[in-house]
Amino acid sequence: MNFLGFDFSDSLCAELSAMEESRRIPHAVIVTGGSDDSRRELVRFLSMWSVCTSHSSPCGECPQCIKCNSKNHIDVYYAKGTGKTDSISVDEVRRITADTAILPNEARRKVYVMYDADRRMGAEALNALLKTLEEPPQDMLFLLTAENPKALPETIRSRCVTLTMESDSIISEESLALAREILEGIVETGELRLLKACWVLASRQKALQVLPVVRLLLSDALAVSVCAQAIYDPQTASLLRRRLTKDKIIRLIDATSDAINKVNRNVNLTLLSTWICGEYRRISWQK
Repeated sequence: MNFLGFDFSDSLCAELSAMEESRRIPHAVIVTGGSDDSRRELVRFLSMWSVCTSHSSPCGECPQCIKCNSKNHIDVYYAKGTGKTDSISVDEVRRITADTAILPNEARRKVYVMYDADRRMGAEALNALLKTLEEPPQDMLFLLTAENPKALPETIRSRCVTLTMESDSIISEESLALAREILEGIVETGELRLLKACWVLASRQKALQVLPVVRLLLSDALAVSVCAQAIYDPQTASLLRRRLTKDKIIRLIDATSDAINKVNRNVNLTLLSTWICGEYRRISWQK
């Protein structure tokens, strides 16, 4: 991927590059974190990447990129809002669903953008979208932005890849230490340290504080794996990179995101801490 002209964090660039390299291209993405402008900037990048014809995409110079950048590309559709609340109606989603049956006109895939999906889409519209996400057509990419992704149904979130923009929020020393203990437990030979470290996740408050930091530190390690700079904890990132392959780091990030979603669904946290401990062990020691 070509990030020239885009100001993303090293960890996000690494995550996107690894996704492309491993051909784990999603059919739907939720963009969250950061500011509204930064979320829209990532949507612009992903839209240009989707339609670019250059070997190093998005190039920003080919006709496809130029049209996409000016919001005039025939294969990039922006969901229209109605009324005072600018809501995306169920009829609009149905029109989009019908359009997905038509092959792209110029680009390699069609892109459908839904800004502020958490605020602009009601239950009926989200249910209509869910039917498409359950059986996604080929050569399509849905891009949703959400300040509060928890406001979206879990059925929607589970069928999307969530990309989190870097936030200005400060990570507490306690959360950093607890997350570091979990990650160091993952690469230990024995299981006891990881079991003890994951026990903190039996508290919902602690789980929501620590798991996002675990994900950030794993993203740091992913950045290091592509020769970028770690942002939050270079020492832990270096340790993880030495002990884990890039593919395992990506799968650990996915498992952590899944755990965060489970916490938000109010699952049994004792079972969750046991489950995520098992997932971390399975991924890290699998050949």
